[in-house]
Amino acid sequence: MFHYFLIFFLILSFLLIHISKKYNLFVDFKLEKHKRFSTTLKSYSIGGVLLFTFFIYSFILNQKDYLLFFFLFSIFLLGLFSDLKKLNSVSLRFFLQIILVIFFISFLDLKINNTRVDQIDLILNNNISVNTIFTAFCILILINGGNFIDGLNGMILKYNLIIYLILFFGLSNHFVYLEKQFLQNLIIVLSILLILNLAGFLYMGDSGAYLLSLFTGIYLINFSSENFIISPYLIILLLWYPCFELLFSMIRRSVKMVKTYKADIYHLHQLIYNYFKLKFKIKNNLIIHFYSSFVINFYSLLIFLIAINYKYDSKFIIGSIIFNIIVYILTYQTLKKNYKSKNLS
Repeated sequence: MFHYFLIFFLILSFLLIHISKKYNLFVDFKLEKHKRFSTTLKSYSIGGVLLFTFFIYSFILNQKDYLLFFFLFSIFLLGLFSDLKKLNSVSLRFFLQIILVIFFISFLDLKINNTRVDQIDLILNNNISVNTIFTAFCILILINGGNFIDGLNGMILKYNLIIYLILFFGLSNHFVYLEKQFLQNLIIVLSILLILNLAGFLYMGDSGAYLLSLFTGIYLINFSSENFIISPYLIILLLWYPCFELLFSMIRRSVKMVKTYKADIYHLHQLIYNYFKLKFKIKNNLIIHFYSSFVINFYSLLIFLIAINYKYDSKFIIGSIIFNIIVYILTYQTLKKNYKSKNLS
């Protein structure tokens, strides 16, 4: 069955790319400053549309999980309206995200019950409202953090692909056959999207970033709930970069008395991009995007490969998270200082 879908997916991909270019559909003209920092060329944000077809195949045709599908659809639609410039207000988008996330996680009974801190677990397990708010907060951070790191070409696809490869190869004994099949299919689809993305044929857009981040969050929360023996901090480690990118940016902007939702060009991935551009005088933007996202994701891959060998050891994994945060902050401060000194000179 999946083989037929894969053929359909490939045909649809190239057909949608062709139609988008011919009729200027799903075009991002890079009107915002933070989108023009790396390139002024228009892009076609159809990655989310293509990824959504995979979820139609998986949750409507196969698993018939209609509630999960409509949750994914609602967030995808929110991102699609943003891509089409029909919903430009960041505040309104975030408000709608809050409503949708709280509504659906209540009906899906999506919960984070295990933190391995007895006092916190007691509250989460005995107070449904607190658990709902906490779970919604985590998902919202991930959705918007995923959208933040999508500023680099290939970044969000590579990062999520690494997560699923770690699950598939590193934790395969925790999955039944059907779950392995689903992971394998998802990895293939993400790989195809990544190739098309790196070639400059398509971009994920807000719809793709929201959709992929939301699904990854739901999937890992459910995985953690079904595998209590594995440290829940492994899940935090797998998702640390997009989440910390958002939290750090919010703190950074608050300190400077700037609106937390106001976009800028001082994210870590943007500083890494500028470092490669200024250091090596590379003119091809696609190459700089590739190198920049490769560095970040290669580092993440190494950390994840080490961590899965200590998947039951919460202390080690917490130490890894703290180490990552320190590396992030030191790298950020060094690159930002270097970037400002280059601009002044």
